[in-house]
Amino acid sequence: MRNLFRLMMIVCLLFGEVAAQDPLKVAPRAYKLEFENEWVRVTRVHYGPRERIAEHYHTPRSSAYVYLNDGGPVIFKHINLPYGDITRPETKAGSFRVYKGIKEVHSVENTSDKPSDFLRVEFKTEAVNDKSLRGKFYREQYPEGENFSKVQFENEQIRITRLVIAAQKKIDVSTGASEPTLLVALTKARLKAIGAKSRVRSFSLEMGKTRWLGVNQREELENTGDAPAEMLRFEFKTKPFNDPNEWPKSHDHKHN
Repeated sequence: MRNLFRLMMIVCLLFGEVAAQDPLKVAPRAYKLEFENEWVRVTRVHYGPRERIAEHYHTPRSSAYVYLNDGGPVIFKHINLPYGDITRPETKAGSFRVYKGIKEVHSVENTSDKPSDFLRVEFKTEAVNDKSLRGKFYREQYPEGENFSKVQFENEQIRITRLVIAAQKKIDVSTGASEPTLLVALTKARLKAIGAKSRVRSFSLEMGKTRWLGVNQREELENTGDAPAEMLRFEFKTKPFNDPNEWPKSHDHKHN
């Protein structure tokens, strides 16, 4: 009985330590779960002006960071790691960056008088060539009144396409047999989804909101608003893989 009690105490302490480092619990006003399924986890992040966030774990999964406003510099203070403090530079609304997963614990300090708002899109799929997950990608020029589609990043695991649906026009976002899709709105939009058997559903998306399309889902989106509707399309090329023990061991993290 004494050994069982000790074991239970160890389990409780370990669980308590993990829970204490969960960003959704450490700072629930800063981190909110936006969407999750077996393929992807989307967290909406808000750092208020001059706000400091207590230490918490950083996701070990490869991710994209989709910036929703023009934010100022943010310092990530790493705990018990050789690279210490790293400053993320200013961000531009509508841009994104990609980076491989890293196991680390850090606190956060927003050094700006501006808030910092973004989505963290974690890839819960098999990582293939994750060292290629580097780079920042920005909004691009496109012809006025025309649809726009450009793949801005692709490797063996993920494809990220920037889409613009011109006012009163349609674009096909149907999925194939093996690559489901997450859509992330970068502007407010009024849309009609035209699905299989010509089923039609009208809906609105705010900036940062998501829409999931499973495999073999036929869908055409029509922009019923008066302004272009901009979004990012994430296509998942590998299968779901969610093993918490398979954390990367490298620590060459760079937030810029």
